[in-house]
Amino acid sequence: MKIHKQNRHELPKAQSGAVLIVALVILVVISLLGVANMQSSTAELKMATSHRDRDTAFAAAEAALAAAEEWLEQNSPSLAQRYTSCGDGSTCFDTTCSGGLCFDGSFDDSNPAKQKWLCEVASDAGTEERVAFWKDSSLDVWNDAAKHRTVSVEGVKKEVKFIVEFLCFVPPDDETVFEELNSKDGEPLYRITALADGNGDRAKVMLQSTYLLVEQK
Repeated sequence: MKIHKQNRHELPKAQSGAVLIVALVILVVISLLGVANMQSSTAELKMATSHRDRDTAFAAAEAALAAAEEWLEQNSPSLAQRYTSCGDGSTCFDTTCSGGLCFDGSFDDSNPAKQKWLCEVASDAGTEERVAFWKDSSLDVWNDAAKHRTVSVEGVKKEVKFIVEFLCFVPPDDETVFEELNSKDGEPLYRITALADGNGDRAKVMLQSTYLLVEQK
C-alpha cells in the first residue's frame, strides 16, 4: 500500500498591526504628558520670578517711604512753602506737584479761617474730594520728572519715585479743640506715595504712608 503524503502549505496570517497602533497611542500620550509637564514647569517658573520681582518692588517702595520721611525731617518745609500764594514753584506745595510737592486746597496764614483747613476735604466749602495726585492722568506725576522725586535703593536697578502731599494741620494733642487750631500751634500732616519697579520689570508696587511732622515751635 502506498501512502501518499500531502504537503499543505499554510497561508501566512494577515498582520493586524494592533501592537504598533497601541505603541503609537502610548507614545503620543507620553509626549503630551511631557509637553504638559514642561508647560506647567515654565508657568511655575514665571510665577516664582514674578513673585520675587514683586517682593523686590515692595521692599523698594517701603525703603523709599522711609527715605522720604527722613527727607521731611531733615528738610522741614517752611510755613510759606505751604501757602497758596507761595511764589517759588520748585519748593511750593501746590496742585502742579512741581518738584514732587503737592497740595490740593487753599491755605494762607493771613486768613485765619483757612488755617482751619480739614484733612477730610479739599475745599473751603467741604463739598469736593481731594485730588488723587498719584493717579491723576492729567498731571501724570510718575512720567514727568519735574513732578516727582527719586531715591536710590540698594539692590534695585531703577530709582524709586515718590511724591509728598501736604494734607493739613492737626492738633498737637487730644485736648486741643480743632476749631481753635491754627498753623502756629498745629502739626503738619503729610501723605507720601512711592512707586517702585522690580528688577525684572515684571511688577510695580505703589505704597502710601501718612506722616505727622512734629516741628520745633
